[in-house]
Amino acid sequence: MTSIKMSFFEMWRSKMERGELLKRANQLRLRPSQLRRLLGDSGVRAALQKTRMASLLPPVGTEVFRPLTPASLQKIKQHEDKEMELQTKKRSKEVTENNQPKPASDLEAGKPLPFFYGNPPPQLLNTPLEELDPFYQSQKTFIALSKDNIIHRFNAEPACYLLSPFSPLRTVAIKILMNSLFSLFILLTILTNCVFMTMTDPPAWIRMVAHVFTAIYTFEAIIKVVSRGFCVGKFTFLRDPWNWLDVMVISTGFVAGFVDFGKASVLRTVPLVLKIITVNRGLKTTVGALVRSLKGLSSVLVLMVPVISILALTGLLLFMGELKHKCVLWPNPHITFHDNITFHDNITFHDNITFQDNITFHDITTDPVNYYFLPSQRDALVCGNASDSGRCPEGFSCLKAGNNPNYGYTSFDSFGWSLMSVVRLLSKDYLESLLQLTLQASGKAYLTTFVLVFFPGCFFLLSLAVAVVATATSQREEADVAELKRREEEFGHILEAIKRREEEEQEACRAALSPESAGENTESMEENQRSCSSCWFVFANFLLKWNCCGCWRWLKQRLYIFITSPFFDLGVIICLIINIVFMCVEHYPMTERFERTLSEAHLVFTMIFIAEMFLKVVAMDPYGYFQVSWNIFDSIIVFVSLVELFVHDSLRWLLVSGQWLLVMRVFRLARWWPSFHMLIKIIWTSLRALSNLTLLLLITVFIFSVVGMQMFQQDYEDHVCLISVDCHLPRWHFTDFFHSFLVVTRVLFGEWIEITWDCMEVSDMTTCLIFFSMFLVIGNLLVLNLFLTLLLSSFSTVYLLDPEEEEQSTLQITIRRIKRALGTLLGKNIHHPEVDNKEVTRKKYLDFTSVASNQCWDLNGDHGSQRVPTAEAEKTSEEEEEKEKKRNPEVQQHKDPEDQNGDPEDCCSDMCYRCCPFLDVDTSHGRWRVWSNFRRACFSIVQHKCFDIIIFFIILLSSVALAFEDIHLQHHQVLKTVLVTADQVFTCLFLMEMILKCIAVGLKKYFSDAWNWIDFLILQVFLVSIAANTFGFSELGAFQFLRTLRALGLLRAISRIQGLRVVVQALVRTVPSMLDFLLVALVFWMVFSILGVNLFAGKFYYCYNETAEEIFSPEVVNNKTECFYLMENFAEVHWKNTHLNYDNVLNGYLTLLHLALSVDCVDVMYAAVDATWVESQPVYESNTYMYLYFIGFIISSFFTFNYFIRVIIDNLQRQKSAGKQIFMTKQQQKYCQSVKKRMMEPQKPVPRPENGLQARLFDLVTKRSFQVLVVVVICLNMLILMVETDEQSEETQYILYWLLFVVVILYFTEFIVKIIALRQHYFTDIYNILDFLVVTVSILGIFFNDLMDKYFVSPSMFMVLRVVHIFRILYWAKGIRKLLNAFMMSLPALFNMCLLLFIIMFTSSIFCMFNFAYVKKEFEFNDMFNFETFGNSMICLILMTTSGSWGGFLIPIMNTEPECDPHMENPGSTIRGNCGSPAVAIVFMVTYVCLTFLLVVHLYIIVILETFKSEDAEPLSDDDFQMFYKTWKKFDPEASQFIQYSELSDFCDALQDPLRIPKPNPIKLTHTDLPLLPEDRIHCSDVLQALATQVLGDSGKMNSLKARMEEKFMADPSKMSCEPISSSLPGKQEDVAATAIQRAEKNHDEETAVESVDVSALL
Repeated sequence: MTSIKMSFFEMWRSKMERGELLKRANQLRLRPSQLRRLLGDSGVRAALQKTRMASLLPPVGTEVFRPLTPASLQKIKQHEDKEMELQTKKRSKEVTENNQPKPASDLEAGKPLPFFYGNPPPQLLNTPLEELDPFYQSQKTFIALSKDNIIHRFNAEPACYLLSPFSPLRTVAIKILMNSLFSLFILLTILTNCVFMTMTDPPAWIRMVAHVFTAIYTFEAIIKVVSRGFCVGKFTFLRDPWNWLDVMVISTGFVAGFVDFGKASVLRTVPLVLKIITVNRGLKTTVGALVRSLKGLSSVLVLMVPVISILALTGLLLFMGELKHKCVLWPNPHITFHDNITFHDNITFHDNITFQDNITFHDITTDPVNYYFLPSQRDALVCGNASDSGRCPEGFSCLKAGNNPNYGYTSFDSFGWSLMSVVRLLSKDYLESLLQLTLQASGKAYLTTFVLVFFPGCFFLLSLAVAVVATATSQREEADVAELKRREEEFGHILEAIKRREEEEQEACRAALSPESAGENTESMEENQRSCSSCWFVFANFLLKWNCCGCWRWLKQRLYIFITSPFFDLGVIICLIINIVFMCVEHYPMTERFERTLSEAHLVFTMIFIAEMFLKVVAMDPYGYFQVSWNIFDSIIVFVSLVELFVHDSLRWLLVSGQWLLVMRVFRLARWWPSFHMLIKIIWTSLRALSNLTLLLLITVFIFSVVGMQMFQQDYEDHVCLISVDCHLPRWHFTDFFHSFLVVTRVLFGEWIEITWDCMEVSDMTTCLIFFSMFLVIGNLLVLNLFLTLLLSSFSTVYLLDPEEEEQSTLQITIRRIKRALGTLLGKNIHHPEVDNKEVTRKKYLDFTSVASNQCWDLNGDHGSQRVPTAEAEKTSEEEEEKEKKRNPEVQQHKDPEDQNGDPEDCCSDMCYRCCPFLDVDTSHGRWRVWSNFRRACFSIVQHKCFDIIIFFIILLSSVALAFEDIHLQHHQVLKTVLVTADQVFTCLFLMEMILKCIAVGLKKYFSDAWNWIDFLILQVFLVSIAANTFGFSELGAFQFLRTLRALGLLRAISRIQGLRVVVQALVRTVPSMLDFLLVALVFWMVFSILGVNLFAGKFYYCYNETAEEIFSPEVVNNKTECFYLMENFAEVHWKNTHLNYDNVLNGYLTLLHLALSVDCVDVMYAAVDATWVESQPVYESNTYMYLYFIGFIISSFFTFNYFIRVIIDNLQRQKSAGKQIFMTKQQQKYCQSVKKRMMEPQKPVPRPENGLQARLFDLVTKRSFQVLVVVVICLNMLILMVETDEQSEETQYILYWLLFVVVILYFTEFIVKIIALRQHYFTDIYNILDFLVVTVSILGIFFNDLMDKYFVSPSMFMVLRVVHIFRILYWAKGIRKLLNAFMMSLPALFNMCLLLFIIMFTSSIFCMFNFAYVKKEFEFNDMFNFETFGNSMICLILMTTSGSWGGFLIPIMNTEPECDPHMENPGSTIRGNCGSPAVAIVFMVTYVCLTFLLVVHLYIIVILETFKSEDAEPLSDDDFQMFYKTWKKFDPEASQFIQYSELSDFCDALQDPLRIPKPNPIKLTHTDLPLLPEDRIHCSDVLQALATQVLGDSGKMNSLKARMEEKFMADPSKMSCEPISSSLPGKQEDVAATAIQRAEKNHDEETAVESVDVSALL
């Protein structure tokens, strides 16, 4: 039976349980007495006879670990003879493979010895021993155990035909090989060799050192060969693939002594560094697990090929040659031409056109002098001839000239370059530049191509890749957990057997070994492991435990009570917070008095923390103080503070590292802050538990750094002038190891394309592409595995609890006591439950021992707060829903009308009625009855479905009207008048809506709903805006800002769309946890912000020449004083600062956010690397090691992001457990279920025609081979289109034209054949309709190709649509089908999330258009990309959302004087100036970036959840049912749902696992007892139910399956009309009985005949 898998949320909920299981499984040990009973007691063995370990244990009375002797080889020989006899019996008697022994997984080489063997004697370590695995006992092998009981397996044959296992030389070699010192020596040798590899200019003696290294590696290989043998037999030297690395290292080392490898030296470098993996057993295991997980990526890789090819082909057909259009200076020519020249869209010139001075057109278009360049730009300005493309300045014409941008590597001119651009889109590297260039050349309309084709395609691939890796990580985790459970069960079986045996032997005194003995045993083992030498105890008791006299002990006791008091911790926390505040107020520039105050405060806090440490040391003794790891952390910071106080000012530069240690004081808050503690624990746990994966990532980075330096160092030095104007090396190069490491690290962080361009320009293009592509794939795969393993693995047992479930911290207890004391002073009786102060404080004090401790929080804590069972959770969720309804009765307002009561509720609240009794009137009679009827009428109107629809359309119209209020509105007075009138009309309609709702549902209920509050507030904005326009106050700043808030009007549509409401509610429910995460992240980032202020405050300033638009060199201007001197004489000189800097902590936060969420963050790095001193001119790369600060922050952001995802998933899990809807409405969920059912059901086949010709064609087109043939033709069509290039010759174009013509003929032939065979049923398949469209357009394109290409779309684009047939073929593969189905099932949730993202973008674009339309055009702003119109604003926001490049848009809208002119006149507008608003810009940009980032993360989570759902705990999946239906279709082509019983055997054999019953199967099929219908027919549902019962058994899943099948088939008239007349089991019994009767009768007749013959003979 298929093992049941856990769903994603079940796996997430069980993380803590799995973590506890991991702890217990790692502590399983048997005491010596238990081990002796297990190995020597036959009764215990008998009790364990049926367990798996029984075959692994040695016979009773024999030694477990037996040295290898010649007699052992004789035993092996006997086992071999028995094995040969068994093989003979197998051939003669057909012994099955299941009866043959298999290798034990616990006894594989490289694994530790199982616990039930115990520890071998020390003298038997590193010596040959007899085999423990029964599988290898019949083979010539032996084992040896190294330190930590690691199993090593060797070949027992003579090594190299010379050395037997008993040879002294081989024995010594085995001891050397398995000695840990030998492995350490080899590891140190490899590391030393790696250090020499990093040398840029190695000395001459390096060759001699290389020979020494080669000799050491040769000696290692000789030891391995002598101990294992060379190649003959198992477990020899060459049989291990890792040993091939030794062969490569040694062979290349000897060859390198005679031949200079040059760039080929990487053939030695890579195997040499990979040898580190062979030394570390954990690394080898990790690599093996990663390689096995790649199998799951095969489906994604297969999908990736056609999808990327389609995207690349689309780019080729749409944008081929477009990026070559440039602004060319057009002189006044004396033109001599033969043809007429027209300056329209496509200008065709000939080389014989001449201008003045005999300058030809070719000379003009190829000379870069004639191109228009923007300042500080390397490439010419790209333009286009479309109406919405980029424009050229006056005097320039847009012509196709020169090369493509970025050295010619950014283009769609061929399939290869288009493919590279698509990969660039996929990796989101420098995406904004590619998008801007393409839109400038082709027009803004092509943005829809990116939004609808390229971006969804890239998201499809990335999301599925992440989902598959997450699934593989989860499966590895489940496999490890299953192994741990098996080990724990075996341990329990052993203890139970020993206990039972002891009870039998000692009936009088039952000293039973209880299950708790495991825990006692574990504790004893831990104590033994922690035990130290007696000398240490004497030293500790004498110096570290201070118990001098009674007075001293009395003082210690009082101090201990004081330091464990909650008020002491409160005082420390307050001091920490004040100290952090003082660190945060440091800024540039500071006055001397302020700086002196900070120094004095620093001294005071240092003294406070020294006093804290002194009191704790006295109270706890040094021995007890340093047992708590938090105290060790505190003592280190105190020590650094003391050193800093006494170090002379001239040596203070040595304490740069001490600065960040003092900033680490912020992390002390984690001792009392659980959420912050969790983040620290995640970081520390990952460094410990994921050390192998992290080390593997570092090895990969080192390999590519060294390889890059060896391959490209000389090329950069020789051809640097190709990529640098002044022939100086760029910032990113491979000429030394450190810069090579920086390049590789930058590629790992996602920025690779620019470095690849430089590499391809100075070196071989193919080599560079292979190098960067390999590292991009391998590095990202390792990072993704590291991230998901950290997120999903069970070693991280910290679980996010609700605030109600968290235990009260020391701070909470202290605050509660303070409240109680204040209440007592004020005379108020505030009741609180009593708590034992000492116990609580002591428990809390010891709980937060250390993030570095091996113990977890809950190791000694209370385990009562475990998650409740499912039934209790459901009950709790129902109670929570009831409470939610009671707290928020207004939620019912937005439900369906059927759920509403017919009578409206009271208008006002109870408090209003008490304050104003006259409002409480009787509405049952009199004039108030009219009011009641009027309210009922309004209530009926409000509750009508059309009312919400009308309001929804009014909201849309009002939002669309706002989109027209751009900077050009002043030039269209009629449109302006219409918009003003429409604004007033919409406002009146919204006011009427509010009045109707208030009358219908009452003020109380109306203002109890958050959605109504949003409507009300937005309505007030509209009313105030109209009032300001009416009374002439619209020009005031406050009213102008309120007017911009009208952009929020579209948010009202969220409450009218059910899917959006579900998504928003799910996101709102995460707000409390998100706020907690935000606070933790801010405190964590505070460390880097304070450190940034200490390192870079006041150092980012520079002297700038506005006219030349360049920075002065340090030789001209060295500091601020010299720059101010120039400013007095030259107005164009300015002393400027970068917009993103570290002058204060708030600016540091903004800079860090830009680093974390933007891909364009190199400018901040360059400023930091060039910084020298405060108020000094920057020097190029004066301190390159400042890159390490940013690398450290990005690595820390990795853990912060992991914690962020953890918070999101934990909230989703809670909502799922509480029965909340997540991302999809109930209707959408029902729709997904119905789609699943339709996909499972067999499609009704097209009836076969009766005509002979049509029947033959029908048989042809319905074969799978025909579909495969069609796909082959489609692939050939794609290859023909891929061959096309921008500069192809006329002959190539002619050949391609006729090849495409042949393809069109083939398509047309296919269409004719299918339409004849399928008749009217042809158009019932969506694929056939698509084919018909492609054929029609292709035929039209033959005759009207130029016309369609100019005014419509190239016919070749329609041919690309036929590639969907490839997915039809790929859908046959089970793995790909699961991925596609999972993505399809996630589409409704993705649609809801994308719709919310669009609303946010729409609202933000209008807001930007109202606030930042007139900002100065610099950085990312130009004539096309700005906030002047709604369309341009949407383009900019799409760029910020998809690529994360928002820094270039933030800086211009933050500009203030003197960077901009606040008095500049804007033609046609009353608004003056081109400055921005820093406060509004920062608030808007941070809010928008964080919101969109949150939504994009949820998009990936949606796909991951659906992928896990497709892998959920169903032994019979939808794919199995679909397989059943497809197989049934072959036996029932008429779709009658019946087959003959005689066909059942063939049908069951034709199925696939797990439903398949292979032949011979008559007996098994007989026992299924299938109902037999007339004419011995059986029904589809009966067969499926019987086969499913074989898999599921009589379980709840089987009952649910029966219910589904009854619901599906009971409505079938063919099933209902045929009642069963018998069943297969009685029928078979009758057949057997009839056969027996016939045989008996036949025997009786024969006997009677014999008797008659005998009688006649006698007569």
